[in-house]
Amino acid sequence: MAMPSHLWVNGLWERINDEIWKQNKTKTGIAEKCGFERKLLNGDFNISLPNLAKLCKELNVSADYLLFGKSMNRLEELEHGHY
Repeated sequence: MAMPSHLWVNGLWERINDEIWKQNKTKTGIAEKCGFERKLLNGDFNISLPNLAKLCKELNVSADYLLFGKSMNRLEELEHGHY
C-alpha cells in the first residue's frame, strides 16, 4: 500500500540516490556496511532514524542535507568552520 504523499520527506530518496551515484557506491554495498537489508534503499518506505543515521555516516553527509536538501557534507562543514 502506497503512503500518502504528505507523509514523505520531499526529495529524500532522490538525494539519497544522487549521493550513492556521486560516490560511485552500490546500494547493496551500503546496506551491508550499514547493517540493514538492501530493500530498505528502494525508497518504498520511510527510513527509521537509526538507519538514517547509519546512512548519513556511510555517505558522509548530514541528515539536514538528506532530509531537507540543506547543509554541506561533514568535510565541507569543517573546512568552512561550521560545526
